[in-house]
Amino acid sequence: MSIINLIKAAVLSVKSHKLRVFLTMVGIIIGISSVVTILAIGEGLKAQVTQSAKDTSVNKITVYFEAENINMDGLEKNSELEEHFNKGDCLELKKIDGIQNVEPNQGMMGNNTITANVTYFDKNTTLFINEYNDKKLNVEYGRDFSKEDSKINSIVLSNKDAKKLFDPVDKAIGSGINVNGVMFEAIGVQAPVDIASLDINLSSSTIEKHSMEEINSDKSFDSINIYINSKSNKDQIFENVQKQLKLSHPEVKGEYKLQDPEAITKAFEKIISGITMFIAFVTGISLFVGGVGVMNIMYVSVTERRKEIGIRRAIGAKPISILMQFLFESIIVTGMGGIIGILLGYLLSKIIGVFLPFKPILTIGSFIGATLTSVITGIVFGIIPAYNASKLDPIKAIR
Repeated sequence: MSIINLIKAAVLSVKSHKLRVFLTMVGIIIGISSVVTILAIGEGLKAQVTQSAKDTSVNKITVYFEAENINMDGLEKNSELEEHFNKGDCLELKKIDGIQNVEPNQGMMGNNTITANVTYFDKNTTLFINEYNDKKLNVEYGRDFSKEDSKINSIVLSNKDAKKLFDPVDKAIGSGINVNGVMFEAIGVQAPVDIASLDINLSSSTIEKHSMEEINSDKSFDSINIYINSKSNKDQIFENVQKQLKLSHPEVKGEYKLQDPEAITKAFEKIISGITMFIAFVTGISLFVGGVGVMNIMYVSVTERRKEIGIRRAIGAKPISILMQFLFESIIVTGMGGIIGILLGYLLSKIIGVFLPFKPILTIGSFIGATLTSVITGIVFGIIPAYNASKLDPIKAIR
């Protein structure tokens, strides 16, 4: 019997039990659609991370210094990051060919957050300052920022740090506070919060009047961002930067290291891919359940068609023909389930994408992978029932 005839016979057999076949396919449909949806979301997230990195870090490298501390016995060295750079370093590095601009990296808190020494009469403390934009502050005493505050130096204190300077806390309202030599009027105190908050809030207009350099007491930085020409060689630029920094700081022991955004992006992509594949694998467990359902229905089909198998064997059908027909039936069931699952997964990814900040992407690889998975599932879970059918004794099967 030719392959085409075997496939036709398998299709006719599947058509004769439509409801049973559909119920069997449900597990495959759920498994494939779940995997396709997860892969599409993962690909979309990876593309978003890559694009964001390109948009924010075009031709930018970050250089940091890792100091070496030698223990008392002199045998072991410990490395630690250090606030090593100053504004003079930035000015010198700008002179290197191929460098467009150099700016200090304010560290974990970001460019809009600085530290300052705050004084009220004989009380002094060091607090964080945050640039206030359009967000609403939960103020317990006094008031929030208004448009009129652009004409004066106004600040809003956090509750915990207002207590460091004032007793009672409401005494802070209207008081003058010295922030690194610049006088500010406290117009409000925030309500207590359970999580760590920044200590002082300054309006954006105040930040514009007094530059970060004027009120920033932190004159050293843990890293610097270097913007280079698009045609420049990053490795050569970094080598020149190292030479200049070693000339500027000959007394320190340690190593200047490069933090390349492209390398970080690739690392994130690997992490996202790993997480996506793990979730897809866990989700794909439903495929195993669907495969067991296919195996079960194939055993039922073999039992119901014992006489048919016996007659075909008696008139000359070879065992391989019997095996291939039942195997094709299994593949057709899982293949149809796979196609429906892919379409459903695509639809689900589009619906979920409406609620996500990025668009899920269904790649050709995901489509091919899902199709192959459904076919392989049919082969793996259909081979044993098909083999058993091919080994039936014709005489016993006809009885």
